[in-house]
Amino acid sequence: MEKLKISDNGRYFVKSDNTPFSWLADTAWTIPQRMKWDDVEYYMEKRKKQGFTVLQIVALDPERDIEMRNPCGQKALLNDCLDTPNESYFKYLDWVIEKAEEFGFYILLLPVWGQLIVGENWMGETFPKTVTEKNAWQYGKWIGERYREKNNILWCLGGDRQPIHKGIDYKNVWRRMAEGLAEGVTGKDVCYNKPDEVWDEMLLTYHACHEQETGECSTLSYWDDEEQWIRFVMIQSGHGLLPKNYEIIKKEYNRERIRPVWDGEPAYEMMPTSWPVSDSFHDSWMVRRRAYWSLFAGAFGFTYGHASVWCTISEKEKDQIAVHTWSEAMDAQGAEQMRYVRAVLDDLQIMRCVPCQRVLMEHSEQKSRTEVEVKRELEQHIQVCVHPEREFFCAYLPSGGRIRLDNMVLEEKLDIEKNMLYLWWFNPRNGKYYTGKGKETKQAVEVNLSGETLQLEAPDQEVQKDWILIGCTQNEAIPVRDKEYYKLKDKKVTKVFDW
Repeated sequence: MEKLKISDNGRYFVKSDNTPFSWLADTAWTIPQRMKWDDVEYYMEKRKKQGFTVLQIVALDPERDIEMRNPCGQKALLNDCLDTPNESYFKYLDWVIEKAEEFGFYILLLPVWGQLIVGENWMGETFPKTVTEKNAWQYGKWIGERYREKNNILWCLGGDRQPIHKGIDYKNVWRRMAEGLAEGVTGKDVCYNKPDEVWDEMLLTYHACHEQETGECSTLSYWDDEEQWIRFVMIQSGHGLLPKNYEIIKKEYNRERIRPVWDGEPAYEMMPTSWPVSDSFHDSWMVRRRAYWSLFAGAFGFTYGHASVWCTISEKEKDQIAVHTWSEAMDAQGAEQMRYVRAVLDDLQIMRCVPCQRVLMEHSEQKSRTEVEVKRELEQHIQVCVHPEREFFCAYLPSGGRIRLDNMVLEEKLDIEKNMLYLWWFNPRNGKYYTGKGKETKQAVEVNLSGETLQLEAPDQEVQKDWILIGCTQNEAIPVRDKEYYKLKDKKVTKVFDW
């Protein structure tokens, strides 16, 4: 596989020929510890078929098993010491990464999960701090050397923890690990705060958590531009109902120093909407909203997650939070609908588009205050982007209904000939096109931009009936086409690992 790089404008990832890369990731955090060989192959076949291109995986993750054992029961660390990684454990991780490469997946690899540094899990239980400023560099160098020849790996530090945790500053631990990784991958001795082309080769980010109290959830929440090793930005919009990921993306997109940004951990499908237990769960509509909102607000890609898949829930482990096994969850509605996100990424190259709320007549920067107001805003918020070469615009309507467009702005942003615009109503639930009257079509609707505004009605006006309006300057082919990304083999999961 060819190595990815950041585009010349600093907004997204490209291949060697500068073709934009469609980043559609899955949070497969626990694969090395929780999935056996045959299940891994099935998982990757399934996700390939659904259009996914990236898998987010952790090398050392104590969240589900403090001993960090692989499916064969082999511990990740001998004597629970970072200085003595277990070769048998890492050989299995090697196989997982090689299998991913075979299927054409890139890996966002976390060398360690944040719990190993702060010494505390989400339930408040404390443990010895496995990773420290003294051993972080050596481990970074070791794992960097191990995978230095793998072009399908990008790197991520952090792991659901802020670099300042409960008043304790762990920044130097992460800095040392970043420097060690650079040494291992490139063979060069570099410093975290010194500009160097090595950091462009490494492609490192930081996985922050979502703080309910402050709303902080970005790679850059506790870091600044001094950190040369941070090359792209992840936000975690989180698993609550209220985060407006389009606002968070906008904040990062508009920073003076330009870096690619994406929502790397949004609300997981079938995750409780109020942690840790709730009567309601995030459904496919909530997943789709975070996807299209973020993409149309300037994100370079999107990461999907499912409550049962990220931690590989077995039949024995089903409970009120994880109500499905991981294999059952592979067919979740939201996961299947990610193929349409992939199609939007591929065919529209949406990562190249520029956010443009000015197209909306009713656009307002007024902040909702009460929870009821926020909920209403989240049901109705329309997000718009335009193509940089003035070819089309896209608008995401989470609940369908009416949209009023400013014709003056449209004419400013698009190369419109003879006041004609060609409109498509794209259904992100089934990948088909409809007229404004709800009739399936394969023809664009022609409209004349006369007057100051263009008012349109989506085929539906109902919560969870979301639509994408695509306005093209030319009446050409269907703008987004569903594709078959992989032909799934005729086989089933032979056995879910019996813990």
